Amino acid sequence: MAPLTDRVFVITGAGGALAGPIARSFAHAGARLVLVDRHEDHVSERAREHHATPLAADLGTLDGATTMANAVVGRYGKIDGLIHTVGGFAMGRIVEGDAATYDRMFDLNVRTLFNVLRAVAPPMLARGDGFICGISSEPGWTGRSPGTALYGAAKAAATSLLRTLDAEARGSQVGVCIVYPMGAIDTPANRKDMPDADPRTFIDPAEIAASILHAATRSARGRLSELPIHPPRPV
Repeated sequence: MAPLTDRVFVITGAGGALAGPIARSFAHAGARLVLVDRHEDHVSERAREHHATPLAADLGTLDGATTMANAVVGRYGKIDGLIHTVGGFAMGRIVEGDAATYDRMFDLNVRTLFNVLRAVAPPMLARGDGFICGISSEPGWTGRSPGTALYGAAKAAATSLLRTLDAEARGSQVGVCIVYPMGAIDTPANRKDMPDADPRTFIDPAEIAASILHAATRSARGRLSELPIHPPRPV
């Protein structure tokens, strides 16, 4: 197990429900955290809780992502890890799709990922060390997304970006991990949007956080690159 003490980890979308358990797990493991969100007040309380640095950034632009990365390096001298949780969801079959939903799904799920990878990955690759994790989904794993066509297409594109980065990082100690929640995550938003569902059938976000931490602390001789995380089996 590789220790995380004094390793600098950036968590994007850090004001979100999934980012909370991730921040908690990595803070307890000794990492120095930078919590990035579009607005600093979305993460200020969470940052205080974990003695982390809050940072506002617009990851929808390459300039915004580059400014964020430069700010982290300026403060800490390096970025050891990135956990990108920014994303979005939309229902709809292909025949129901529209340009606005297409843009929103690809902007949130693909463009932000590309921008932050473009900003953070080059120094890691030059140094030959680091850890990058992105959140995909069941459609990103299976390649099929009936009823959520544009969301699934965007997650599949994000998966392809991360798999390609993993291939391009060959010969270095930069680890790339893709996490696939294979069902609904137990978040306040999902409980609200699915009031008739039993939340006990949802995936516990703390389990996702624990899986990412486990991947981040593996050595190069036992790295974990793709992690499908399943909900409970039906009773």
